[in-house]
Amino acid sequence: MSEAPTPGALARARAYFEGDQGRTALVFLRLILAGVFLFAAFPKLLDPVTFARDIDNYRFVPDALIGPIALMLPVAEVIIGIALLSGVFARGAAVVSGLLLLGFAAGMVQAIARGIDLDCGCFGHFAEAQVSWWTVGRNLTLFVFSICVTLGPDMPLWPLRRAPS
Repeated sequence: MSEAPTPGALARARAYFEGDQGRTALVFLRLILAGVFLFAAFPKLLDPVTFARDIDNYRFVPDALIGPIALMLPVAEVIIGIALLSGVFARGAAVVSGLLLLGFAAGMVQAIARGIDLDCGCFGHFAEAQVSWWTVGRNLTLFVFSICVTLGPDMPLWPLRRAPS
């Protein structure tokens, strides 16, 4: 008689996120992501010229795209932050945030590999940080948070309130 196969890591993670502790953890991860994206957006919205210079310093984006990215990315970050904060379209926002975080990490890795010494530009000039393996790790950690929110159940901001039976 053979044993039943044990569920995979993905199935175990989904089962965890369905419980009260997991749902609380997801809200916490969502709020962290929302805060990061909102905090990152506002300095860029206030000073798009400096943000465009920060983008250009990476030498990763074609010149023709620097201006449009400098204008559109902060708006996208605000939309992502609001969606994650409110829980409305949170899963979609988590997918987009994860893709952005991977792109940001790739830009940082190529800058490190090419020996480009620069400020990451992540939070404008409110919180300057040199591009380093630490900033890459920070983005990859946030990417993992995005995956968790993506794989977790849909829920409003405060999911622990149960609907009457």
